[in-house]
Amino acid sequence: MTESTNRIERVARLRVSDSVAAQLTQLITNGVYAVGEKLPAERVLADEFGVSRSSMREAIRGIEASGLVSSSHGVGVFVVSNTVAAQGPSDLLVFEDFTVPELFEVRRMIERDAAGWAAQRITPATTAALESIMEKCSDPELSDEEFVQLDIQLHQTIAKASKNELVATIYGSLEPMLIKYSLRVISLPGRREDSHAGHGKIVDAIVAGRVREARDAAVAHIRDVERDIAKNLAQPVASQPN
Repeated sequence: MTESTNRIERVARLRVSDSVAAQLTQLITNGVYAVGEKLPAERVLADEFGVSRSSMREAIRGIEASGLVSSSHGVGVFVVSNTVAAQGPSDLLVFEDFTVPELFEVRRMIERDAAGWAAQRITPATTAALESIMEKCSDPELSDEEFVQLDIQLHQTIAKASKNELVATIYGSLEPMLIKYSLRVISLPGRREDSHAGHGKIVDAIVAGRVREARDAAVAHIRDVERDIAKNLAQPVASQPN
């Protein structure tokens, strides 16, 4: 086995239970399951979500940690709040009226093809714009808010460089929620550095006109965000003071 192969690490992805926890959190915060209401039995919920009982059990443990439900052995699981505790793990999985796994699915679909088309249709003006944004992003004095704004500007430039007006319009409609969510995750350990490195690979491939590499780099960039979120969710939840 070569040295380069030895350095390869498996990329962590959001688990099925994470996606179930996100949807269940959404149902509770939207009032489908009211405070004081007992959730259906684990077996029933597993059937409704189309997952295994072990995944359902993990999902319930996750939302219990965020303060939404409380379980009592032999009695059941009850909704105790419709508001996620501040800075709880579920903050990384639920956003406004959709789940974060859904957001990632849409981002992969749009950003993968946008990067590929941009590599096919790159112009000197677009090259200059992308390189300028990357140079600004490398400034260590930038605040997280400024970095996120440049992050969105970079992806917006790539979407426009695809020369597909519908792609650019769809991405533009996502921008407000992408900014809000990016501000939420940018403080995860190493996220800003990983993001900048991922952007560099995308831009290098686009500028060089390497279509397949640009598409792969765009997908890898989003997978990296999933990896960082998965790592954060795997951390033990700090106990709350009495």
